Amino acid sequence: MKTNSRIQLFPVLRLVVFLVIGIVIGDALYGVVSVHVWFAAFVCATVSALLVERFCMLQSALIFVCFVLIGACLTVNKLDTVTVGWPAEKIEYDAVIVSPPQVSAKIVKCDMVIVDKERPYKVKASIYNANDARNLKVGDGLHACSLLNEPRNFPGSDFDYRSYLLNHGFVGTTFIYADEWYVAAVDLTTLSVLERAKLSALAYRDKLLERFKLMDIDRQDYAVLAAMTFGERVTMSEEMTDDYSVSGALHVLSLSGMHLGIIYAMLLLLFMKRRRLVLVQVLIIIAIWSYVVIVGLPVSAVRSAIMLTVYSFVCLLNRNNVSLNALSVSAVIILIDNPLCLYDVGFQMSFVSVLFIIVFYKPIYNILPQQVSNLPLLNFIWSMSVISIAAQLGVAPLVAFYFGRFSCYFLLSNFIVVPASTIILYGVVILLCTGWWHWCQDILSSVLATTVRLMNEGVSYIASLPGSSIDGIRINIVQVFMFYVFVFALYVFMNYARKMLWVNKIKT
Repeated sequence: MKTNSRIQLFPVLRLVVFLVIGIVIGDALYGVVSVHVWFAAFVCATVSALLVERFCMLQSALIFVCFVLIGACLTVNKLDTVTVGWPAEKIEYDAVIVSPPQVSAKIVKCDMVIVDKERPYKVKASIYNANDARNLKVGDGLHACSLLNEPRNFPGSDFDYRSYLLNHGFVGTTFIYADEWYVAAVDLTTLSVLERAKLSALAYRDKLLERFKLMDIDRQDYAVLAAMTFGERVTMSEEMTDDYSVSGALHVLSLSGMHLGIIYAMLLLLFMKRRRLVLVQVLIIIAIWSYVVIVGLPVSAVRSAIMLTVYSFVCLLNRNNVSLNALSVSAVIILIDNPLCLYDVGFQMSFVSVLFIIVFYKPIYNILPQQVSNLPLLNFIWSMSVISIAAQLGVAPLVAFYFGRFSCYFLLSNFIVVPASTIILYGVVILLCTGWWHWCQDILSSVLATTVRLMNEGVSYIASLPGSSIDGIRINIVQVFMFYVFVFALYVFMNYARKMLWVNKIKT
């Protein structure tokens, strides 16, 4: 059956657009329109859509209105959840540490969840760096008495720290002095099953990271290895992080579609002849989701895992047009779970980069003659270049808006970090699966250490080149929006022009 528009091939995409509109409206009208009003409007719109079944256009419009109202309702409800009025005096509480502590000269910073109140409260904690604080780890419980503050911005800073905390579910911050806390066993029954599973997985991740510490590897090489494989960036130095940022290779340190795609491809290779079996696909997806839980369920990894799940299911049905639909489904699931993710920089960059790869890969790839695809080496180089260009086209406005930077040598950097990342991820999987084989462990440790070191040196060299980045860019949100409008308008125009050219050739 033919459709009258390409957009009809991607029905979930339209729902995502209206859901996003609802989130923005709900956030803008927060404090003016309550969640009860939004919910009542949603019920009325839903009933109306059911009553006008004979009028397809009107029913479709009402369905879109329903998604706008769902977005607004969920947003207001989430904002009500993260808006907590803390008392002006110190309070006692039990809490559990849910992120690896960052140890500095005077304080230890960590995320913790208060578990002995009517519901869990996630807070940013700074603990005075006594000897006991240095030994804290994920999963440790503590009893504390401190002053809890609502999230607020730092004086004189342009960064909206308050919104950052709220968007990530934090409801407060606190500073705990040395005599105001002690390690204690705490009751975790107020945490959901998923939160407790995530906590256990993070504790298991720390045990896996201990394997890396046994390797003969430099401190910063270890930090990059931990960031690439398990999303652990606590030990990354500012200098190394800046090198990856300037060179345009920072994405390899954030678990994303590239990392899960490499692992997915590796698992497919293990079941090459049976990969079409339902059981094999189920086992692969279970392995992918287990990995995502272990690394802490970051948004970019969750997005990729959802897309791979949808992709596996659709491939079993031998269906097409999976990519954009899978991306849209993952966006709906993540935004329904936490609509404030829409304002998270990682969420925006993750989805925009994948969207631009899906939409613009083929048009950019077809710029070169068809003969290129017949030459394997050139085809590989050009394909990787096109993916990098398409992704950069999507995220460049966001990077300029949030960080005021454009990395000029991103393409050169990707030719270093992508192959290196593949070797590293394959090596780590084999390393963790052959812990009993010491001879193999020694060889893999050496290969991993060398690969990470060479990758770091290559990235640092690119970052040191003249003109490696353009800094100090200042653009506003309207300019970012207009850039995307222009790019997609140009894409639509080029498609229309190509179609007209093809029609004219047929007529002549």
